[in-house]
Parts: sequence; C-alpha cells; structure tokens
Amino acid sequence: MPWRHRGRDSFEWLVEAGFFDQRPRDLSDPAVMRAAQPIVASGGRSLSLQALARAGATLVGRPVAVAGERVTFDDSVAANVAAGDTFAARVRALVDGVIGRRGVDAPPAEPDDTDEPVDLRPPGSLDLRADEVASVVWCTGFTGDFAWLDPALAGADGQPRRQDAAAPAPGLWYLGLRWLTRRKSSILFGFGDDAAAVAGAVRAHLGG
Repeated sequence: MPWRHRGRDSFEWLVEAGFFDQRPRDLSDPAVMRAAQPIVASGGRSLSLQALARAGATLVGRPVAVAGERVTFDDSVAANVAAGDTFAARVRALVDGVIGRRGVDAPPAEPDDTDEPVDLRPPGSLDLRADEVASVVWCTGFTGDFAWLDPALAGADGQPRRQDAAAPAPGLWYLGLRWLTRRKSSILFGFGDDAAAVAGAVRAHLGG
C-alpha cells in the first residue's frame, strides 16, 4: 500500500473512506475476505517488491520442489509484482474518489519511487550450497487452531460458527478473527471496537 498519497498517509485516507469499516455483508465478492491485509511499511516509505529488489533482495516465485540442496520455483514473480501494483493503484483511486466527492483541497499526487519498474530476472531454481545459503527462514503464515471447540460450534472449514462475534452458544464470543465484524477486526487499529462490543454483550449476559 502506498505510504502517502495526495499529501497524507494513505491509511488515514482509507479510514475516512470507510475502507476498514467494510462488513462481510457489504462485499459483492466474499472471496475478498480471504485476501491478505494491505502491507504498510514503517519509516515513512512505501513497500513494494520492486523496492525490495532494488535494495538487493532476489525475488523468486513460489517454491514448488526441493531435491537435495536445489530448490525450484514457479514463475509467479511478475504476477505478484503486478498484483501489488494493481492494489496500490486501487488505493490511490479510492483516495482520489474521496477527495473528489468531498471537494477536499488536496495537493497532486507525489512521485513514489517504489512504483518504478525494475529489471526482474528471477531464477527458476537455487542451489543452496553453491550459492552459499547458510540459513532458511520459512515463513508460512499462521492461522487459529480451533480443534478445542465442540464440533457443533465449528463449520466445515474448522472455523468457528458465529454471528458477528457471538458463537451459537450462550456466553461465548470471539475477538481478533479476520472479518469478525469488519475488515479491521483482526488488526490493532480495529479490534478495540469489537472488544468494546463484546464487553457490553458479556455485561448484559451476566446481568450487569
């Protein structure tokens, strides 16, 4: 996500635009809920795959095979870069739309060098020994393990069945799940609203 656009942090613009307040029922395509959250870098600069490449990182595709000390990758680098650029353009267009509808006196868009193209020649494979790779940090992401739930409270995908934050059982609520009530439910910026709602529900449940 672009760090800044039209004189302000993009995140601030998106908050005002209601981007993070979108609810699951507002979405025309529920598949949006499976997409990653936008990445916002720290330090006042945008983050992009092109910027990482210019900083010396070698971009490669998804690992598809390992044989001995050779790792083979697919050819998804260009598609991943394009996907990042497409989302960045979408953010800028969303901000421009807000500015236009509200008649905000905002400066023109400033250049962002993270958008500059870079000559990408991703290797199709890598020999860990020949390229002197001594350590591998394998980042696979994470998800919740809800095996402890009563099976009646979980859906076919193993995720909790719920209506917003409330489970279909008295006295049980959830916090921090992706798209619990809104897009922002699983990030630091947004879970506080859900926590306040759950606290109120608990208080009412306990007769307080």
